[in-house]
Amino acid sequence: MPDQFLRRASYGKNSPEVRERGARTRQRILDEALRLFDEKGYYETLSDDIASRVGIARATLYQYFDGKEAIFRELMEQCAITLTRLVRRLGPLGPTERGFDNLHWWLGEWSWVYDRYATVFAQWTQVARTGGLSVDVRGFVDDQSSRIADRLSDSGVRGIDPTSAANMLAVLVSRVYFYRVGGLLEPLDEEAVIAALAVCVQLLIFPETPSATLAKVEAPARRPPSRKPAAQPPPTHAPRFAALGSRARATAERLIDSACEVFGERGYHLSTIDDVVRNAGLARGTFYKYFKDKTDLLAAVLERGHDELSPILERLDGIVPVGEDLHEQLAEVLRSFVPWHRRYAGALRVGLNRLTTGEPVPAFARMLTVRVTYGFEQVLAAVERDYPFSPQVGAIIMFAVVGRALDGQPRSAKRAPTRTADTLEFVGNIIERSLLNGRRG
Repeated sequence: MPDQFLRRASYGKNSPEVRERGARTRQRILDEALRLFDEKGYYETLSDDIASRVGIARATLYQYFDGKEAIFRELMEQCAITLTRLVRRLGPLGPTERGFDNLHWWLGEWSWVYDRYATVFAQWTQVARTGGLSVDVRGFVDDQSSRIADRLSDSGVRGIDPTSAANMLAVLVSRVYFYRVGGLLEPLDEEAVIAALAVCVQLLIFPETPSATLAKVEAPARRPPSRKPAAQPPPTHAPRFAALGSRARATAERLIDSACEVFGERGYHLSTIDDVVRNAGLARGTFYKYFKDKTDLLAAVLERGHDELSPILERLDGIVPVGEDLHEQLAEVLRSFVPWHRRYAGALRVGLNRLTTGEPVPAFARMLTVRVTYGFEQVLAAVERDYPFSPQVGAIIMFAVVGRALDGQPRSAKRAPTRTADTLEFVGNIIERSLLNGRRG
């Protein structure tokens, strides 16, 4: 007999039955599911895995939740409610000691929330796209940004649109904590990351903040950039299509171009080979002439991304971080980096969402991120300042700024040039205020 005829209606979180006899079991299901989503990922976790981890029968799990989709949905709701309460508790902001203290406290509380729901933050947008979840992720994000924007407006922010600043702030905080949890900000501890982020965010919204106010946080120990790529040699790869004729190579590259667009629009996990070949205008059989499977295609995308990144990084390494033209030198690099990031963002997310895995493809994606942020870090470390600043955290913020600026932008190379100037102006303003705001005393 089918399962749907055997199951009783699930107990909701406000059900009287749960209050009387199942509250602890229900919470254990949520806690263990959260751990499994972190360990295995949402897509690889089964309802049976959750039941087994809790030590209950699958039928018992279905008394509380309809399945893993309902469990993830409730975790998202818990996270959203907690963050909404946190925004309401954010005190007045401003270029003063009190304003900076309020910001610093808020970022510390946000870090605690992120630690609890890290895997939900990392996966919720992707999971919501499956159509199986009724949570309005976009609506929640917009509501959070609106609340923060109202607080910024009330605080007298100048020189930047409060709504744009609020959108950027939310992304920067989540991204920095994401990297911290994933280990990309080692060897900085939690307090050092929060302090460095507080300085950068304070300067983003109030670039006129006196250095003496920023000095209230403990300065991180001075040290050279900590993630030198030479210590982690990039994976090598032989040219894939060297033995092919020009026409065959063009077809293979067409499939890679299509994958970049499809992965960017739908995400790697929700994309299929059929999506890629349909977008490329080719037959499915053609795909298998050049690639073993979707994973092999992803590897090819990242390999080409690595090759195209090298000359950009050479220009970044060639920046002379002194003098009045530092900003223009960096802008020139970003003019090359923006279209690169737009093209390969969908593939990079595969590695960024699995920072702790040792799988070759995600490791390759992580390596690309490390190479970019290391270059940014070198530039920021050379800026003379009279206040505490972590170039390592600053580099992560710069990477996040570019990524956020491209969110929602068209992935197609045919339309991208019309947006590049506006993107660079926005990115430049953020970087100018928060990251290149050097010595003023």
